[in-house]
Amino acid sequence: MAGTSISEMIFFIAAILVSSAVAVTLVEVIDRYTDEIENEASLVEGEMRSRVTIINDPLYVRYDPSDGNLTFYLKNTGTGDLSKDDIVVSANGTTRAGNSIWATQLCGGSAWRPGDVMQVTFRVPGLREGIDYHGWASASGLSEKGTVRGTAQSSMVFRIKEV
Repeated sequence: MAGTSISEMIFFIAAILVSSAVAVTLVEVIDRYTDEIENEASLVEGEMRSRVTIINDPLYVRYDPSDGNLTFYLKNTGTGDLSKDDIVVSANGTTRAGNSIWATQLCGGSAWRPGDVMQVTFRVPGLREGIDYHGWASASGLSEKGTVRGTAQSSMVFRIKEV
């Protein structure tokens, strides 16, 4: 009889150890999934809050033929801040970003908040009046903590007006 209770105790202790190992593994897996779900939710939130709109008059987009500079006006029409550093613009197949654009926030604030307008000038040589061109702009949304989350994009067909 004593041998039976010792072997039962050994099986019981083994079962406790195995179930503890399984529980620890499950907790780790659940933690990883929780982190992934939080990251995905943050990305989706950034996508939903991020909106940018090119607000130029499509028949009168400012263009300087002497230096080939085209000017877009981009408005943050979303509910969250956008990143000034991640602006990308394109017209007539020419895409510019970073040091190739001149971006000026018209309200002069430090953050590109909802409702704020950004003036973006970039070089696109060879445009002519009376021709339809395709242009687009994009910017990255920012989370509440300031990390880049989501992308906003706007496009339009436009004509230039030489200045």
